[in-house]
Amino acid sequence: MTNSDNMNAIVINEYGDESKLTEQSIPVPDIHPDQVLVKVVSIGVNPIDWKTRSGLRQERYPFKFPIVLGQEMAGIVSQVGSQVSGFKPGDAVVGYGTPSNRGTYAEFYAVDADKLAHKPITVSFQTAAGLSLAGTTAWEALFDAGQLKRGQTVLILAGSGGVGGMAIQLAKNAGAHVLTTTSSPNVSFVTQLGADKVIDYTQANFADHVKNVDLVFDTLGGQNQLDAFKVVKPGGRIISIVETLPETTELGKQHEVYFEKINAAPRHEVISQLSAQLGAGKLKIKIAKQLPFTVENVQAMHRQSETGHVLVN
Repeated sequence: MTNSDNMNAIVINEYGDESKLTEQSIPVPDIHPDQVLVKVVSIGVNPIDWKTRSGLRQERYPFKFPIVLGQEMAGIVSQVGSQVSGFKPGDAVVGYGTPSNRGTYAEFYAVDADKLAHKPITVSFQTAAGLSLAGTTAWEALFDAGQLKRGQTVLILAGSGGVGGMAIQLAKNAGAHVLTTTSSPNVSFVTQLGADKVIDYTQANFADHVKNVDLVFDTLGGQNQLDAFKVVKPGGRIISIVETLPETTELGKQHEVYFEKINAAPRHEVISQLSAQLGAGKLKIKIAKQLPFTVENVQAMHRQSETGHVLVN
């Protein structure tokens, strides 16, 4: 379907700092037969966005300019492709797409239908926009790669972050015993999310207080990744979403621990299960800040995202 109308988007025309973000009028994207055109209501800003903006991902994704950043959103279906079933114009949806140069920082977003789910009627678009990317990352780390099961023990590093906080809740909902690390101001927060034991990393090293866990979910890397091998039982697993250190292969053999670094990918069945839990009140999404969609606010959100927060506008 061809749409000759233009839309407002926030784009970059070169790599650099947040000042490279600018507003531009570009064509509304056409959709393929298996895609949905979504009128974007709210977006999530994630670290992957500023990493793309700064050029850190250009070798992996050599996009043509202008680049519209963003992968995560909630909105209303505007058009559906000829091969799409399960969605119709007017449906409220949530989801995230694969990396492209036509992301969610725009009035309209073309996305594969199998990367969407219906938004729960019980939550706002702003809340739902922060669900898909962090939720999918946590889900795939815990249950697909991590093979976490009811009654097992999982250590989630950095439980107050967007992905970590989602992982605490998903693991707890699945019947696991949940340990996590965070700093003093966030101990109460992660406890409310469901953590059974919290290690304040400003006061202690988790490796001195945790033993024989079934799974470590590493969202930090560095020395934390290496220390994780000290706390996993033989036959256990460490699943990471950050860069793998060269020592992990030898440590895995030494400790009889399976290690894997994953790259999460959007999937309808996972996002649908996340949406169902969110709608049932079983998941809480921490919204660091809500701001109108302007260049200045998106720049501010990028600056804040570089501190490690997940933000939703």
